Amino acid sequence: MSSSWVVDVDCPEPQAKVEGWVMDMEKKLEDAEPPAKVLRWPKHCIFRVPMRFKMKTVEGIVSSVFKPQTVSLGPFHHDDKELKPMEEHKLRAVRHLLSRDHAGRASKLTLGGLVAAVQKVADELEDAYMDLGDEWRGEKRGKFLEMMITDGCFLLEVMRTTAAGKESIPKDYAHGDPVFSWYGIQHIKPFIQRDMLMIENQLPLRLLETIIAVEDGTCPSAASINSMVLKFLEREDAPEGTGLGLHPLDIYRTSRLKGASQIKSNKKVHHRGLPTTPTAKEVSVVRPERVVPRSAWKLSEAGIQFRPSKTSYLDDIRLHNGRLYMPKVEMDDSTAYRIHNMMAFEAMHVSTGNDVTAYVLFVKDLINSADDVQLLERKGILEHDLADDDNAVVRLFNSLTRDVSKNWKSQLSQVRQDVDHHYRSNHLRVFLYEAWSNLKNKYFKSPWTLLALVTAILLVVGDIVQAVYAVISYDPNEKGKPKMN
Repeated sequence: MSSSWVVDVDCPEPQAKVEGWVMDMEKKLEDAEPPAKVLRWPKHCIFRVPMRFKMKTVEGIVSSVFKPQTVSLGPFHHDDKELKPMEEHKLRAVRHLLSRDHAGRASKLTLGGLVAAVQKVADELEDAYMDLGDEWRGEKRGKFLEMMITDGCFLLEVMRTTAAGKESIPKDYAHGDPVFSWYGIQHIKPFIQRDMLMIENQLPLRLLETIIAVEDGTCPSAASINSMVLKFLEREDAPEGTGLGLHPLDIYRTSRLKGASQIKSNKKVHHRGLPTTPTAKEVSVVRPERVVPRSAWKLSEAGIQFRPSKTSYLDDIRLHNGRLYMPKVEMDDSTAYRIHNMMAFEAMHVSTGNDVTAYVLFVKDLINSADDVQLLERKGILEHDLADDDNAVVRLFNSLTRDVSKNWKSQLSQVRQDVDHHYRSNHLRVFLYEAWSNLKNKYFKSPWTLLALVTAILLVVGDIVQAVYAVISYDPNEKGKPKMN
């Protein structure tokens, strides 16, 4: 049989051709890792989501949990056609912000002054975005500055309008304003909240800090900016001393974690004002051992009692005296996109821990069926308002953990080991419980079967009692005595 895939070893390529290939390859190797790009890697905190993450979403929808639906914030979705209607409202926000009198300023705030201030931190803002296109850099930086100012002013105006309340909304907006009136903000707020938590749709909080500093004539505290963002996202304030968040998704994630909050309160600020989240070395973790995952029902059979923790921090999980304390979590249609984006951020930002991912993997092991969901609901651990039944929760966690590495170190590794040790040390209890469960499922499904079994047991017990009574009442001396007439 002839084949076209034949190499003629007797006819080597000309030496000049080989040298040309080598030179081309060497050039590619030189360009493969430019030093300037490598230096920017640690500063990146806003990313495009790789396709491998987008393929594992709920109900087969490829990218909806990572894609903004109402407003673009930052460069990655700036040119999305469906988000263009919000651009005119961004410009209105800038206009209103510039037209107001600001108490901390001796002179009127001008667009030129605002541009100059943002220009000073432009390098930091650009470095926050990984794979920022050339259309935003160099001679085209003006386009980047315009986008930063319009997006930043818009977000500030939205958050301030929400915080002001119905009676204190700025009077310079019309009563029927579709966005910045009381009616408008109540309608659009949930959609902006959603888009603010998309990892591809982030604004550095350094930008908001710069705009506010120009407005007020003094630099605002990190706590005030974090608090403003978290209040808009309907979360409690970050712990006192927490550094300025990287962006809304970062500070939201921090507010959900007890460990991250404690570490951030002591961390230093890097990169000329842009703080970093805790590294793996900063978090006390335990090397994970092989632990067999067991459902909530299995653990309950081993005597483990589920109790709600005193806080809502996702990593506030511990085993104490046979009681597994876990935070109460309310799940609804927004849960999928919130968790997906926090997990994606943990996977792509090298200085961030994996605490949210560890929590999701922990809960996924507990929830194998609707029965497990119902058990956690009864114990006050879980509450959901999903459109489907309890199986929707099972499907959600299966989707969240698809293709996720389960060998990472985390603060929950020790809890896993403690739970596993408790289960293995209660083999007899588990065996008896499983035997009783099998007996109940096999013989007690019908009330008539149960009634027949109880009747049979009573008859057997009656026969035993009668036999025992006969033995006890038997007197051998009575046998030889003559009968009395």
